Amino acid sequence: MILKNMKIFINILIFSILISSNANAEFKSITKKEYLDRNLKALEKRFDLIDTNKDQKIDAKENEAWRQKIINARKAQAKKRAELAKKIDTNKDGKLSKEEIENFKKSQKTKK
Repeated sequence: MILKNMKIFINILIFSILISSNANAEFKSITKKEYLDRNLKALEKRFDLIDTNKDQKIDAKENEAWRQKIINARKAQAKKRAELAKKIDTNKDGKLSKEEIENFKKSQKTKK
């Protein structure tokens, strides 16, 4: 059972890599200040999400609530990926072949 789940996970990982490789994002140079400013803004937003009582402190209760929220979100993502893998695995062998992935990509393009 564990081995089967590992195989499914590996196939999902490969599928994710294949899909993300199509995103040909071009990297532009960034200064240290720009990098820090962007990340500081992201950290401030995250802090504000965790600090639910807005006292400018994160207590143990808020931290645990945030941790559980993240865990639940990751479980939901894993479930969606598993469902997608089952949808793509047309021959139901528990593996995603290159052909199955290509057929799925084609079917998605025709739906647009």
